[in-house]
Amino acid sequence: MREGFWRTGVGVLLLAISVSLFLAATPARAQLVLNEILADPASDWDADGEVDARLDEWIEVYNAGAADVHLTEYWVRDGLGEALHLNLFGVLPPGQTAVFYGYQAVAWQQENDAGSSGLSLNNGGDTVQLLRTDPDDPENLLLVDEKIYGPHEAVDDRAAGRLPDGEDWSLFDELNPYEGDELPAGNGCEPTPGGSNVCDNGTPVDAATWSGVRERWR
Repeated sequence: MREGFWRTGVGVLLLAISVSLFLAATPARAQLVLNEILADPASDWDADGEVDARLDEWIEVYNAGAADVHLTEYWVRDGLGEALHLNLFGVLPPGQTAVFYGYQAVAWQQENDAGSSGLSLNNGGDTVQLLRTDPDDPENLLLVDEKIYGPHEAVDDRAAGRLPDGEDWSLFDELNPYEGDELPAGNGCEPTPGGSNVCDNGTPVDAATWSGVRERWR
């Protein structure tokens, strides 16, 4: 009787240890995530009066948490290399998005003697990584989110974005409809830099002009 009880007790203990190790190895969902990416601009997205394949590229991040996020702790880079393309800036409230353009990446790179490649979003497919300064080691960066996008997501004015904000990836293709069978499929919605990724019959719920968004996050 005692032996059976001992075996049962050991089994329960081992199960508890296994669950604890599993939970410890499973990272909590990041508070800040990549939310929308436009790699091949065919429009004047930064509202400077010109269309530029490098300067009009943009990425958007979303605060999925319950507290403000200080974006200066976060960085963006191309997953194919080690070079950092932009140190984000500003404070992002919960449930809000922030957009960053190629021209801002170029300005940051030039100020830090890091070239002038911009966001470097390849049209043939690429990996975008969102990193955060390690609070225990400021010299180290931690990967908090990553998006691998394919060639069909990087064609004139198509954006890969989460729908709704912070959830599953979709293809915002109203400006350049996608009729293929690659995933993510097109949703018929227009890209929404700086606005919520919620659409109704292709119309963004939180409408925002490109110039207004630019001025807000300049």
